[in-house]
Amino acid sequence: MSVYICAPFERNGSIAQLVQSICLTSRGSQVRILLLPQKSPHGDFFLSMITSSIQIRQHTFELHPLRALWWEKQSILICSDVHIGKAAHFRKAGIPIPNAVNASNLWNLVVLIEKYVPKKIVFLGDLFHSKSNNEWEELMDMLAQFPHIELLLIKGNHEVELSDTYEKLGIRTVDSITIEGIHLTHEPTSLPETAEYVLCGHLHPSVRLSGIANQQLRLPCFWFGDSVGVMPAFGEFTGTHTIQPKKGDQVFVIAENRVMQIG
Repeated sequence: MSVYICAPFERNGSIAQLVQSICLTSRGSQVRILLLPQKSPHGDFFLSMITSSIQIRQHTFELHPLRALWWEKQSILICSDVHIGKAAHFRKAGIPIPNAVNASNLWNLVVLIEKYVPKKIVFLGDLFHSKSNNEWEELMDMLAQFPHIELLLIKGNHEVELSDTYEKLGIRTVDSITIEGIHLTHEPTSLPETAEYVLCGHLHPSVRLSGIANQQLRLPCFWFGDSVGVMPAFGEFTGTHTIQPKKGDQVFVIAENRVMQIG
């Protein structure tokens, strides 16, 4: 079976340069994605963002191309694996990583805050990559512009500081939390008795695409199974892990300015 999906892209965009059509083989079905160039008078950065949505139990979530999830009913913006401070950590070790990496993460957060005006932001772990450095200060300076927003951090494996350190920054920390049956945690886990669904991060999921001319491409994705959903890594300077979805799983790839379901 082949499914054809049309997605607008700037002709000079990195993905459009690589392929004009991409084939993905998943669970015996072939999905062909046709990339159609779209010229924006303002360049790639100002291309309109095309979201998608998913129903999880009785809740509707909007999936954004900036790798975040919007829970309108709760007025909660959910992000995972931002890894603030990672670029500075690498520079301290002598590895030249540009400052623009952190600036991009902060700008993407601002774009999402301005779009959704959330009452709360929940970070599903690994908001920070290591111990405190100057990139932490840049994040807090940015978030200080939105004092009305409650900040909640689900502690991940990269949160190495004591909880008091984050609390002093105005960020409440917990190991996990369940809100209206949705269990928010960092790593995939079995479904708690008190919850209906698990939403987590940690894996940095992606899918591998193979083109008709032997091109290879990996795209970050949202991955939703029967009882566990995994968020893509929000951070610009993070790797990905290629997943193997099972039959019945729902996968939404992020192709530059668009989120679209495949399979």
